[in-house]
Amino acid sequence: MIDVIIVDDQEIVREGLKMILGLNNEFNVIGEASNGAELLTLLEHQSPNVILMDIRMPVMDGIEATRLVKENYPDLKVIILTTFNEDEFIFDVLKNGADGYVLKDAGSKEIFNSIKAACEGSVLLNPQVTLKLVNALNTLDKKKPLQEKNLLHLLTPREMDVANHVLKGKSNRAIAEALFLTEGTIKNYVSKILEKLELGNRSELILYLQNYL
Repeated sequence: MIDVIIVDDQEIVREGLKMILGLNNEFNVIGEASNGAELLTLLEHQSPNVILMDIRMPVMDGIEATRLVKENYPDLKVIILTTFNEDEFIFDVLKNGADGYVLKDAGSKEIFNSIKAACEGSVLLNPQVTLKLVNALNTLDKKKPLQEKNLLHLLTPREMDVANHVLKGKSNRAIAEALFLTEGTIKNYVSKILEKLELGNRSELILYLQNYL
């Protein structure tokens, strides 16, 4: 059972997501909040596996809430609920460690798969969201010369193998099975890759690879 907390300032969105998740007995909604401050209070006595987090909310938005959640509960997965008009916010949440992104009007199957992927340590990005993230990344980095941004030459052949599997959205366990290595070894490889490429998390790595591979 995957325990979920829904954070959105619109009650109709929270109710809709609860209804969708209620269709699958793998998920259990254990709480809801209308802003980031309420979420942090809720986390003092609730221990979810995943948070579905809106970006724009009063009191404390999803950008700051994601940062604080990741600082205080690093193993807690945060999936961002986004819409088409939030390009300027998506990259900020990515930098704060979000584990996935799903459109608010996504179908139930996509929502289920996004939550499962995050729990398995992989990232499932909707193609439309991915395009927005790549565009945001390019906009923020356009002042830097390309040769300074592409650091893939620093990776060893084995690290490139691991990176390619990450790009496919595979979890550490799945990569370990594919490369006949231990899950701990893959975790170390991913950490080294992030360090060499000066990236903060798996989502950033996927976007980086999509740009340069």
